[in-house]
Amino acid sequence: MTVIRPPRWERVLNAIVVGPLLIVVGGSVASVAFEPEASAKGFVFVLGSVFVALGVWCLVRARHVGVRLSEETLLYRGFMFSWSAPRAGITTVLDDAFVEWRDARGEEHRRQMWLLTQAREDDGTVFAPLWRWRREGLLQVRGWAGAPAVWDNPSRPQ
Repeated sequence: MTVIRPPRWERVLNAIVVGPLLIVVGGSVASVAFEPEASAKGFVFVLGSVFVALGVWCLVRARHVGVRLSEETLLYRGFMFSWSAPRAGITTVLDDAFVEWRDARGEEHRRQMWLLTQAREDDGTVFAPLWRWRREGLLQVRGWAGAPAVWDNPSRPQ
């Protein structure tokens, strides 16, 4: 099984910043509901609770975010959602990280691997190495699936 994950510094940054930041913001918003002169106390409390729940969810899922390529299945585990596609059914892996496939019933599906969405952006700037791993991961998924290299942008050469 091959696993494509963000670099360690990015995983640590997401685990340390994103989840706790959502929890702190949610707690701050929810605390407004306890002010004596606040209006819409119920709404503010529920909104803050949603932010806290999202923060906890992101903290729990941060360790598992990645693309897993087994012998038969592509399993994408993101911060919010996970999905899988059968290797034999994958028809296309686009440059914008969309994967298209047919399931066993013949239904067509299209999902995006959000982890690899900036894969086509390599402008040569000093920050380009920070997202080059995404392009490498996308090409690895494309090669594993045996999917054609389809360009989704008609202005780019093929």
